[in-house]
Amino acid sequence: IFDVLYEFPPLVVMRIRTTIRRALPYLLALAFLYCLNRSLISNEDSQLQSHVALSKHFPINCTNSIPNDLSLTNSIKCTVDDLATLSCLKSDRDVYFPFSFLKKHLDVSGKAKDDRFEWRTSYAKMRLPEKTYNATGLFGHFATYSVETRERVKCINPLTGVPMSTQWNATPYYYPIQIAQYGLEHYSRLLNEGEERRSVVMGSNSKEWKGAPGSLDETSERVFFVDESGRNAINLSTKDDISNPGVYVSLSSDEELTTVSFSFISHSPNSSFSILLSVKDTKQLVLLHYVPRNDSRCVWNEETTKMVDNQVTFFYSFPYEWGSWMEITRDVIVDAARALSTLKEKTKSKKEGNVILRSGDISIHSLSFRGNLTIRQSIVQSKTDNKKAFFHSADWFILNQASSGGWPVFVERRVAEGKLVLPAGWHSAMAQGHALSLLSRAYGRSRDERYLHAAVKALEVFGKSASSGGVRNEFFSHPWFEEYPTTPGSFVLNGFMYSLIGLYDLSQMEKLDPPPPSSFSSSFSLSSSLFLEGLSSLRALLPLFDTGSGSMYDLRHVALNLHPNLARWDYHAVHVYLLKWLVAITGDEGLDQVADRWIGYANGKKAKHN
Repeated sequence: IFDVLYEFPPLVVMRIRTTIRRALPYLLALAFLYCLNRSLISNEDSQLQSHVALSKHFPINCTNSIPNDLSLTNSIKCTVDDLATLSCLKSDRDVYFPFSFLKKHLDVSGKAKDDRFEWRTSYAKMRLPEKTYNATGLFGHFATYSVETRERVKCINPLTGVPMSTQWNATPYYYPIQIAQYGLEHYSRLLNEGEERRSVVMGSNSKEWKGAPGSLDETSERVFFVDESGRNAINLSTKDDISNPGVYVSLSSDEELTTVSFSFISHSPNSSFSILLSVKDTKQLVLLHYVPRNDSRCVWNEETTKMVDNQVTFFYSFPYEWGSWMEITRDVIVDAARALSTLKEKTKSKKEGNVILRSGDISIHSLSFRGNLTIRQSIVQSKTDNKKAFFHSADWFILNQASSGGWPVFVERRVAEGKLVLPAGWHSAMAQGHALSLLSRAYGRSRDERYLHAAVKALEVFGKSASSGGVRNEFFSHPWFEEYPTTPGSFVLNGFMYSLIGLYDLSQMEKLDPPPPSSFSSSFSLSSSLFLEGLSSLRALLPLFDTGSGSMYDLRHVALNLHPNLARWDYHAVHVYLLKWLVAITGDEGLDQVADRWIGYANGKKAKHN
């Protein structure tokens, strides 16, 4: 182009060259946008081809006959199986039903997104496990679980460090399945996040320990010294009445450091500690008192304890053994959420009243003490301590194992519309299996044989019939490990498969390096035999759970002559995940084919008619 310019006068050439140079960046930008546009169009074409391919795999007999102009439609009354009448729209080619009706009638989901509507056969995502499995590795996708925020979790007990449930009883109780899932959740997070946690230490300087100004009755005595272990400590003596502010240490306001850990020994039976925090969006002050009272409520509110405006006070039952050192770890964000949920339970349903707080939602202000105590001058604030939560759960299973080898559920459970009743004290194969998975990992992590002994003892329950206090029933001569061991059986699918995972996990402990003592070998063989026995039953009975469009939760319709109990889509997703998990362990092609077929059901592909 510049060669052509030589034919023009020099002044004109100079101006043309200047104009071209100035325009060059804009020309390059236009060229880039053109290429980007072509790329996006190509990507959309590719996605369209993908959708076309999917529709061929799951054919939908529908034509795009919706008129662009709604004036071309007329209102029409529709009847559904002569049972319901509703308003529809009719064009010259089709009739349109309201989605609010279709959603319930067809058990589907959908929502408007931008300028389109997304229809989902299943509201639950079909997750798949890794194709390889390690019995001391991640437990499924439990790292994404949050047991402590479930509406049926009343609290994380301050004394035991594990959740208490209100699922089947208003009074909180220990539910082994929930406790094991809590431990497996934090074990999986521990593997993902590692043991290194950002933390700060408060209270190491004696000037940080302050007494609240007040009357003579509220004064405190503080003596700083070095204890027998060579660590700095403080002896406190204050009035132990809960109204006394006591001695406090200001804590870090770092929004990620919501876990508080410290050690103390009480020299009197009424010593207590408290944590003061605020909820950022409401500016509400929340005072959590941990008191030496054995109260079945676990956490509660007493309106008479409100001390200042915009502050609400809660109590946590903490019946510690005074005269002994106590190691305390509290996830304050969880404790605050569980406490605040007790207020909303009074006016709303359990689910609607469930408060969930996340990192950044609260500010922690102080930790205070009252009574006669010795406290080590190392108050650690950190992110969630997954390791402690994991071992708290594993230790609970050691301390609470019955002579039968099981972990009884001490609430009554009614199954199959109340036709079957499990009196308090029943065992669950799912709880036993989860416990095996948890205890195996605790042994693999610590090499503490107490965990292995408890796991081996737990195998005894798998050999006992449901009618004799065990978890074993039979269906067409095939043994089944019951989540709810009723007589006759209900044959719940997901609980049975979880029990198989636990049996497999324990059987794999003999492959650790170095291996456990040889005295455990026969127990590992027994666990393997029970796993293979259960796997054989699963292969034989799995077709009974296939509906042609979904899966069954259990087999009550066969065992009890009741209507079928269809699995909700979230349970169907669990069935698929567990089948694929067992495929990763066994390589079983038959189970893999069923899992793939069930994934198809979640995408609207039903079994063919005759």
